Amino acid sequence: MASTTAGLTIGASPYDDSLKRKKKGIAAALNRPSIQTYIPYFDRETRAFVDDLMTYGKAGAITIDPLPMIQRLSLSLVMTINWGVRIPSVDDKLFKEIVAVEEELNRTRSTVGNAQDHIPLLRLNPFNPTSTKARVMRERRDQYLAELNSDLAKKMQEGTNKPCIQASVIKFKEVELTETELTAISLSVLGGGFETVSNTMQWSIAFLAQHQDIQDKAYEEICKFQGSDEPLCDASDDQKCGYILGLAKEALRYFGVIPLALPRETIKDIEYEGVRIPSGSTVYMNAWACNHGKSLVFQLSSHSI
Repeated sequence: MASTTAGLTIGASPYDDSLKRKKKGIAAALNRPSIQTYIPYFDRETRAFVDDLMTYGKAGAITIDPLPMIQRLSLSLVMTINWGVRIPSVDDKLFKEIVAVEEELNRTRSTVGNAQDHIPLLRLNPFNPTSTKARVMRERRDQYLAELNSDLAKKMQEGTNKPCIQASVIKFKEVELTETELTAISLSVLGGGFETVSNTMQWSIAFLAQHQDIQDKAYEEICKFQGSDEPLCDASDDQKCGYILGLAKEALRYFGVIPLALPRETIKDIEYEGVRIPSGSTVYMNAWACNHGKSLVFQLSSHSI
């Protein structure tokens, strides 16, 4: 329901010519020279995040929930990188609207939490509250996506737009993308960057809050790498501080954003460790187990097994 008008994300698209065009277009906006133009955005939003924590937490004098600040950081990064527009505050009207809509849509896309995904009969109910909510959220999302795309198009005509993914894709003339395909790229960046960064950062901060020794070690390594005069890493250090790079990678592994990966359907009969998996089976990869164990773990669901 949510993707009927706004299009599929790249990760949920069928492997067809449209997907190939979208991947070619996004590659033009995510090559190394293009990524270098986005680095100042990371530096600015990281500093704004630290400033938010200091301001709202009164420099550590009061206890606060950092999630809204984390969401502002991740959403502002996504918005700036994709449209060249940042979110200045957790009180911003657009921030509140996008967070509310995306959180509701993520609930409808839950791997195991949406009963009608597994019981098709429920989809026939015209008053199904899940489908009704999905339609409402889709309409609200369509509205702010249209406004963001329209504002960017206007800035591109005036020559005032900042470097961003959508502008790079539109200017890339080797492939001509439809409005639906451009929207699919926006949805991929928005969905892949907002909730994922927020979740991983939230869990990582909670973990670091309980492990002062890791915080101390990280600060020590930053000081060794760049000196003690500047408390924040240089935005252009290209991830050369080994301990911080390792810490970030471990956070991504330890706090995976999707414990049970998106389902895939097999297109032919295969055999895995002596078990026959027939064509048409739905396969779920247990990403949490992959990141925390020694063996690859799959969950299977099929009427033919």
